[in-house]
Amino acid sequence: MRYLLILFLLFSSLYAQAKPLKKVSLQLLWLDQFQFAGYYMAKEKGFYRDAGFKVELKSFTNGTTIEDDVAKGISTYGIGRASLVKFDSSGEKITLLAAIFQSLPNVLITLKSSNINSLEDFKDKTLMQTNDILQGALVNIMLKSSNILPSDIELVEHTFNLNDLIGGKVDIYSAYISNEPYELRKRGIPYKSFYAYDEELDLYSDMLYTSQKNARQNPQEVEAFKLASLKGWKYAFSHIDESVDVILKKYNTQNKSKEALVFEANALKTLAYDGDEKLGSIKGEKLQRIYDIYKILASVDEPLNVQNLIFDIDKVYFTKEEQKYLRERGSISFCTQPDTLPYSAIKEDEFIGIGAGILDAASQKSGVVFQLVHTKTWDESILKAVKRECDILPLASYSPSRTKYFNFTKVYYKEPLVIVTKLEEPYILDIESSLDKTFSVIKGNSYVETLLEHHPNIKIQYVKNEQEGLSGVERGLYDGHIDILMSAAYALQKESRLRLKINGQFDFTVDVSFAIRNDDKVLFGIMNKLAESLTAEDIQKVLNQWIRVNYAKPKVYWYIKEVSGFIAFLIMFFLLREYYTRKKAQEHEALEEELLALNTQLSTEAYKATQDLEKAQEVAQIGSWIYDILQEQLKWSKQTYKIFDIDPKHKEQLFELFQSRIHPDDRELTNTAYTESLENKTDYFFRHRLLLPDGTIKYVQEKCETSYDENGRPTISYGTVQDITDKVAKEKEMKHKDALMLHQSRLAQMGEMMSMIAHQWKQPLSAISSTQITIKMAVELEKFDLSNEKEREEFLFFLDERLDKISLYTQNLSQVITDFSNFYKPNKEAEFLSVDFVILKAYNLIKDSMVSNGIDIHFELSAEYFIDIYENEFMQVILNLLNNAKDQLVESCVENPRIAITTYAQADEIIVEIEDNGGGIKEDVIKNIFDPYFSTKLEKNGTGLGLYMSRMIVSEYHKGSISAENTLFGALFRIKIKNN
Repeated sequence: MRYLLILFLLFSSLYAQAKPLKKVSLQLLWLDQFQFAGYYMAKEKGFYRDAGFKVELKSFTNGTTIEDDVAKGISTYGIGRASLVKFDSSGEKITLLAAIFQSLPNVLITLKSSNINSLEDFKDKTLMQTNDILQGALVNIMLKSSNILPSDIELVEHTFNLNDLIGGKVDIYSAYISNEPYELRKRGIPYKSFYAYDEELDLYSDMLYTSQKNARQNPQEVEAFKLASLKGWKYAFSHIDESVDVILKKYNTQNKSKEALVFEANALKTLAYDGDEKLGSIKGEKLQRIYDIYKILASVDEPLNVQNLIFDIDKVYFTKEEQKYLRERGSISFCTQPDTLPYSAIKEDEFIGIGAGILDAASQKSGVVFQLVHTKTWDESILKAVKRECDILPLASYSPSRTKYFNFTKVYYKEPLVIVTKLEEPYILDIESSLDKTFSVIKGNSYVETLLEHHPNIKIQYVKNEQEGLSGVERGLYDGHIDILMSAAYALQKESRLRLKINGQFDFTVDVSFAIRNDDKVLFGIMNKLAESLTAEDIQKVLNQWIRVNYAKPKVYWYIKEVSGFIAFLIMFFLLREYYTRKKAQEHEALEEELLALNTQLSTEAYKATQDLEKAQEVAQIGSWIYDILQEQLKWSKQTYKIFDIDPKHKEQLFELFQSRIHPDDRELTNTAYTESLENKTDYFFRHRLLLPDGTIKYVQEKCETSYDENGRPTISYGTVQDITDKVAKEKEMKHKDALMLHQSRLAQMGEMMSMIAHQWKQPLSAISSTQITIKMAVELEKFDLSNEKEREEFLFFLDERLDKISLYTQNLSQVITDFSNFYKPNKEAEFLSVDFVILKAYNLIKDSMVSNGIDIHFELSAEYFIDIYENEFMQVILNLLNNAKDQLVESCVENPRIAITTYAQADEIIVEIEDNGGGIKEDVIKNIFDPYFSTKLEKNGTGLGLYMSRMIVSEYHKGSISAENTLFGALFRIKIKNN
């Protein structure tokens, strides 16, 4: 019999290995890091696979409500903080499986430079922490021990930015010992840590949990998942370097360094292995402590059932209604078969057999008390159950006729149905070939209905009991007797004189469950949980007791070896056949599930991609279209309909609708542009207007690419259309703003220019005044005798010469006015000019200002090319650069101030360089000098527009660039313009 059990276990294990993996999900608590290494390694090392799971590790995203997702079954498992206790107290929702960290990782950090050396120094300081109520309570308890009130500290909402502590924005920073301390050490910043830790505050963190529904329905799976996860954690902590390498390769979404992950690993390991506690252990008193803290904070109302909260595979969990039911009932009554060992019997008023062992195992798991109702026959037991004089039948099989009075729980035990024949009969390989024979069965057994359902043509004769059927087979009244394997083997052992053997097996099994009176739903729920709680080990333990008792006797009959050997062969044969048959079926089923899942995934992804694309198109105001040129069929996306203001129901005549929406002035241009793109095999890219029915004008930009066949004929155009109405409006607004800023920039220079005009007028006006005085003095002093002809001629010559000078001076003044007037007239069109000419013309306007300030201007002009230039605008750029250089030289009191102006041609560009020796531009501002309204001369009424407008004029008007850099002596501005 020992070998039989070994064979049975061997092939059972083979059968178990063929089962497909169950898909489950684990929702992580935070972003990927070593904090979840145990789960990564359980997956990567195959621990989950070996336990029968295909695990999806769900990444954390903002807005994820892990507790709700797990409670609702959206995620099978989750990882949570101590707040799970508060969550559970609001209802029976979750079950805690393991606490990975036995102590809290929370720590308060201060910089040593802050001179905060104790909790007493926290007073009047700012503390950055999350709004987690438990963390706040722990901090308050810490502070209370130092006589500091919550009002003594200013709380700041957590930004998770360590620079807020380093930069002094806050004094105290709530952190994790596995993360922020590493960053501070890495940066070489001294810090001090304050732990929320003592005997009263030693709480759990990162607890693995699942829903109570999952724990109750699948306790074996939950246990297997827990053990595989803990195995992963043990491996991760024992192989830190390997685990870190796995994270770096596959789970490093935060881009952490290897050093940071190793630091985190070692810090967390100290939390996981705290004292003598076993990895993952959970104690009720710690959970109660967490609950009490929440209770003090008035955050919970319902009492905590600690025992229900902690998962225990050997325990059955009942709802409040079920617990009340059991308290009020006291016990559950049952009826049984009084004389059918090894299954059940009543001897000396005591219930014995396999059924008694099953009820005892269920009672040990749940505490439920069962009370026997004595009967003398199985029919009497059934009658009492029908009359509700007993509540359950512990060993029952489902049959349609019994559902009138009973409900049946989940099957907790299965056994094959066999045929007993004479020893000389050949083995029955094919049951169907033996249906012409007559078999006996015990009347009243539920499996008879199942037998007739599978083999309706089988010939059967009802007998009262096993002995009658077996003796009838030996006497030739029946060709065989049909019964359950254990019952048949037990009877053959008991009736050792009979020369019979187990000689065949049916393809189906007899399923054993609890039968419950069908008028009591609460009792059914209780018994169904008990049936689910009975494991294969529990059943096997009960069976082993009866196998040992009934076969381990001193007297061994001659047929026992034969029967045992045959049973071993029979079990091996059918288990092998069942194994390979089910393996193929499972492989086929797994393939179908995989294909279905893949199809569902593809459909989901396709739908999601479509939704995402439509959302993206809506945000960007971009629609898409496909035009089948050969079929003349046009298809639009949802956003395209919206852009053209056309109902999506109109899927016909889209091309005509498209044409009707194009602005009348743009239709011919649009059609021509598309036709030319087809003829030239180029991309179509065109901007045009739409005229909507309500008179609204939209601007759109269309682009498309066309596919061609082997003959070069266009086949399909794929295009996009973008609503750029807002963009066009902004462009117009920007152009208007640029014009205003250009005008503002010129006005800003007007004061300085007026100063230059005054300076240039000063000398001619002085000369005119001097000449006028000379004439007046000559007349008043009668220097010339006008009565004398010769002197009169000399006077006229003197007067004519002085008037010519006045005329020359006046012309000079007029030219100055003309030059400055022309400068303030913006060019509407570019002129074909030399860059050197424009530079010299600009210089002449400020020449006197440069000379008066003693600034030496050095020219090296060798750009001989003529290009299209907006003269006055370009002059404004040159004047702005020269005036900035002059201001810097004057302000810095540079000895021998000098400005060099150089032009030259290089490849296809003309380069203009203006360099001074004023010491250069400060490095911290040089990158910002071309920004609008950025100025280093605010105290001198600088507008900050000069260089910004210069860059705009060079880039927008002349399609060039302007840059600045520091040289050995000063600043160098370089202008590059294409040589067209």
